[in-house]
Amino acid sequence: MHCKRADGGKNIPVIATGLALLAMAGCSHPVAVSQAPPAPVGHVYATTIEVPAPSSQRIKFTPAQREQLQLAFNVIALKSALMVGALSCGEQDKYDSFMRAFQPHILAEQHVMDRYFHQIDGRYGQGREDTFVTLLANNQSVSGIAQGQGFCLNNGAEFNAVLALKNPQELDAFVTGQAPDDATVASN
Repeated sequence: MHCKRADGGKNIPVIATGLALLAMAGCSHPVAVSQAPPAPVGHVYATTIEVPAPSSQRIKFTPAQREQLQLAFNVIALKSALMVGALSCGEQDKYDSFMRAFQPHILAEQHVMDRYFHQIDGRYGQGREDTFVTLLANNQSVSGIAQGQGFCLNNGAEFNAVLALKNPQELDAFVTGQAPDDATVASN
């Protein structure tokens, strides 16, 4: 399914299609199974999201800038994955708790991503960002469908792990797959 953007931009896929498919897969309502799904292992989503390449080879970033961009994209990808899981598995309260706990940090990372798309594509950056975010959520939804009944179990485990995080540094370590350093743990 596609919808026309209000600003006249290109057609973009709608997340609702993937979410409807997840609901049909049985995730939104618990289903009795004869065998328990496998225990969750690792993240439900890809921990590293590929940062789209600039449209021009003349646009360069330092290693530190690339690291900052990667972190921002990973945080936004986690937010997106948790949103897909919340809508698919009836866990909106956990998503809201996550957003309340980390909203300033997530907003700061969103601004990093916004600046990146503006820098690499100028006035077309917002359209490219909208398409990226939509495709990201659609891909996460398709991944959930592929997990079948285990998706909501895995998503619940992901929420439990995220809601146990105490500060933005722990969230950053979580999305990069790194253990928090002793200084971060000691500051709690």
